[in-house]
Amino acid sequence: MRAETLEAIRARAGRQGVSSYIEEAVQRQLQREAIDDYIAAAEAEHGPVEPAEVAAKADRIRAHHAAHRGDAAPADAA
Repeated sequence: MRAETLEAIRARAGRQGVSSYIEEAVQRQLQREAIDDYIAAAEAEHGPVEPAEVAAKADRIRAHHAAHRGDAAPADAA
């Protein structure tokens, strides 16, 4: 590991400690890779998802969460 990287980790890790910080970072990376594998398998079976479809679903999710927080949201968002 590069010295600059270790120095940055030490600065951020604080009381948590370097080993724990690195463990959490590795776990996040493993989760990302598992998600990537899941997406690749789903796309292999069903074809790729259209970006417009993803954006539309994301908008609906945001609107749903906003409505349940009491923020302004379109009436048909849920």
